[in-house]
Amino acid sequence: MIKSGRMLGILLLILFFLTHTAAVHAAGDVNIKGTVKVFSSVYTKDSEDDAYQPHKAGDYSLNRGELHVGLNGYVSDNVSFRSMVYFIYDARPDFDDLQQLETDSGYSSLVHEQDTFIKEASFTLMDLFAEGLDLRVGRQRVRWGTSDEYNVVDNLNPVDYRNLFSYDPDYLVEHLNMDGFNLEYQLPFDFDLKLQAAYFVSFKPSTLPQGFNEQSLSMQQSELDELTSSYGFSSGDVAMVLRDVPDYRVGKGPAGIRLSSVIFNFDCGLSYYRGYQSLPMLYKVHTDITLDSTSMTTFYDYPRLDVVGFDLAGEIYSVGVWAEFAAYYPEKKDVVQVTSFLSSSSTESFQFLEDVYYKYTIGFDYTFGIGDGIYWNAQFNHGYYDEFDYTTEARDALGVGDAGFMGRIEDYYVTFVEYSFLNGDLTTTLNFMLEVNNYEDLSRNTAWVLKPQIEYKPFDNTSLEIGYIVISGGELTKYGAYKDNDVAYLLMKTHF
Repeated sequence: MIKSGRMLGILLLILFFLTHTAAVHAAGDVNIKGTVKVFSSVYTKDSEDDAYQPHKAGDYSLNRGELHVGLNGYVSDNVSFRSMVYFIYDARPDFDDLQQLETDSGYSSLVHEQDTFIKEASFTLMDLFAEGLDLRVGRQRVRWGTSDEYNVVDNLNPVDYRNLFSYDPDYLVEHLNMDGFNLEYQLPFDFDLKLQAAYFVSFKPSTLPQGFNEQSLSMQQSELDELTSSYGFSSGDVAMVLRDVPDYRVGKGPAGIRLSSVIFNFDCGLSYYRGYQSLPMLYKVHTDITLDSTSMTTFYDYPRLDVVGFDLAGEIYSVGVWAEFAAYYPEKKDVVQVTSFLSSSSTESFQFLEDVYYKYTIGFDYTFGIGDGIYWNAQFNHGYYDEFDYTTEARDALGVGDAGFMGRIEDYYVTFVEYSFLNGDLTTTLNFMLEVNNYEDLSRNTAWVLKPQIEYKPFDNTSLEIGYIVISGGELTKYGAYKDNDVAYLLMKTHF
C-alpha cells in the first residue's frame, strides 16, 4: 500500500500542474520550476576492515535520484507565494526478508518506496501595515550570516546531517526548513537599517548521519566492557534513551532577531538566537552492575541555547571579505553519573559544556585577470556546526570531545580555485580543506580533504559534474576516520 507521504507528494505534484495551468490563464504571473538530478558515487579504495562501512574498490557508495518541483508566483501586488516538493529515491532499496518484496496492490512494495517531503510552502505579505514591512508565513529557510557555507551565526534552521558524509556537493551544508513567521522591516530612515524577527512554531532536531546510533552504542559498549572487566564481570547491555524533547506549545519554538545595516560600504548584522541545541546532549549515565547482569543506559535531551552573533561582508581593493563571530551560551546543565555496584550506589555530577564558548570565521575571494578570470576563495573556520566546548571534567569522565561527530571545536582551513573555459560551459575547480585538531602534535591531529572536479554544460540548464574526493589524516581527527573512504562521483542535473 502506498504510504501517505508518497501519496501526498503525488497529489501535490498534480495540484501544482493544475494550479499552474489555471493561474497562467488567469494572471500570467505564476511559474513552475524544478530539477531532475542523479548522483552516483563509487569507492576507489579497499576498506574491508571498516567496522561500520566495509567496502572494496569499485563498490557503490551512493546512488540517488531526485525530482524537485516548485511553484512560485503572485496572488496580488502585495501577496506572493513559494512552494517546493522533493521526491528522492535510492537506486538500491534495502530489504531484509521476502515479505518486503510482496505487494498489496499494483506496483507498491517496501522496496519501491521513496522519500517525499514538502521542502517549502510559504506566502509573503508585502508592505503589511507600513511600507517596507514584509511578513513571510509557512515552511521556510531563514539564513543568517555572510560566510560561505560554514556559518557560525546561522542557527535558526537546524543543520541536516544525514548527508554529512555523502559527498554530494548539493548537500555540503544543508539546513532543514521549518514552519513559522519571518518579519522584515526596512526602517524609514535616511540610512540603510533593517530589522528582522523570526519565530518558528516548534522545535525541529537535526537529522543524524547514517550509523550514528550504531557507533554511539559501540563506544558505550567498549566503555562498559572496560568497566566490568576490571571487576571480573562479563559484558552487559547498553541502551540510549532520548527524553525531554521541547514541548509543542506556544512560546517554545526557536526565535531570533537581527539588526542589519551598511557601515562604510560593509553589510553588517547583529543577531540574537534563542532556541535549543539541535543535537541530542547527554545529561545522565546510569550503570548497573550486579552478579546476574550488567547494563549502561545513557539519557539525552535538547537543552536551551542562546547565541549572540555579528557578521559583516564587503570589499577592499577588489577583494571580497567577510567575517562572522558568535558567542554560544548553553543552558547550564550537569551530567549525572549514577553507578550501582552490587548493593552500593554512587552519584557524581559535573558540568557538561563550558558556560560560554566561541566560534568564528573569516574569509576572502578574488578574481585574477588571467584568461577569462581565475577565481580564488579562502576561509578559516574555528568550530563546525556539530562541535562543542566540553568541560575538562566531562572529557575526563565520559571521553566526550574525541575525534568524530559531535567532537570538540577544531580549526578548518578551506579554499578552492575555479577557472572556466568555452564561454563558461566548462569549469574546473580544485577544493582543499585542512582540519587541525591540535597544533602541538600535527602528525596525529591533522587531516586533509582534496577534491578536484570538472563541470560541463552541454546544453542550457543541463550540467554534468565529475569529482574525486581524496581523504587523509591522523587518527585523532574527524575526517581521519574516513581516510579509506575515497570516492569518485558523477552528478547530472537538468533544470526546467
